[in-house]
Amino acid sequence: MDKSNGGESEGNVFVEAPKQLAKDAEWLLRRCTKPSKKEYQKIVQAVVLGFIVMGFVGYFTKLIHIPINNIINVPVDKRELQFKGEDQEYGVATKTLGNCRMEVTCIDGKKVIAHIRGAMRKKVWVNLGDHVLVALRDFQQDRCDIILKYTEDEVTILRNLGQIPEKAIALDANQEDEDGLVTFEADKNAEVDIDAI
Repeated sequence: MDKSNGGESEGNVFVEAPKQLAKDAEWLLRRCTKPSKKEYQKIVQAVVLGFIVMGFVGYFTKLIHIPINNIINVPVDKRELQFKGEDQEYGVATKTLGNCRMEVTCIDGKKVIAHIRGAMRKKVWVNLGDHVLVALRDFQQDRCDIILKYTEDEVTILRNLGQIPEKAIALDANQEDEDGLVTFEADKNAEVDIDAI
């Protein structure tokens, strides 16, 4: 008998709870009334005023925040200009060779094969015509390492200081055309054997 009474009371809870919820909902709907036209206009005015005030607060916060943020956070692009040191030379990347290697023409006219150092890989992209600082090797006279790529502003400063000559080093005529595409010259008299390819 005890088990059956317990089961009936649990069943009553599942039946009585929805009934009580329906009664409470009906009572709430009877008590609620629509706002009058005057009350509705007051609500709309309060909402519109709130949006306007919050918009102005956000606008002025941004207006003040942006200049202060620029003063506090110095842009990363501003770095100290690095001049050439001992066993270093200025140069221009004139040809890409692949495998992080480039042909660099130094300002004295010497052409060397330059290797892009590991700290610059996938962080600084050296393109044809970029001015670079290279570290010359004692043990290999025709090889060097690219240790820094100069920005256009830095190149202008170096030219004004007389570190880099005004005359730019010309790129190889066959390396790039005006669209930046690499072109190759083929021997027009040579025959191509397709079977050998």
